Amino acid sequence: MKLATRAILVLALAGALAACGGSTASPSDAVVEATLVGTEFAFDPNAIEVAAGSKLKITLENKGTLEHDISIDALGVMLLVPVGQTLAVTTEKPVPAGTYDFYCAVAGHKEAGMVGTLTVK
Repeated sequence: MKLATRAILVLALAGALAACGGSTASPSDAVVEATLVGTEFAFDPNAIEVAAGSKLKITLENKGTLEHDISIDALGVMLLVPVGQTLAVTTEKPVPAGTYDFYCAVAGHKEAGMVGTLTVK
């Protein structure tokens, strides 16, 4: 009788563990990605929309002949990318819903129109 009870408990435990799924990532570990290309003096695309509640990974490919960066002051993001390189940065925390301006902080680039908008919904 004890053996049958143990077998039932083992099967019940195995079923409960299987129902939990295999993922150990929490929702705050989720990452959404956005890729931009920087040239003189524009971002392509210059408008990005992503889902709220996840960390944001931004990749900037510099196809220009000058150094460019992407800065999002409200999120503490600043990524400087040398000519011909592609780099990425990920926010430390999930990004809350809102609209955020981004720009190139290299002297004169923002003023020349190298700006964009990040919308998080």
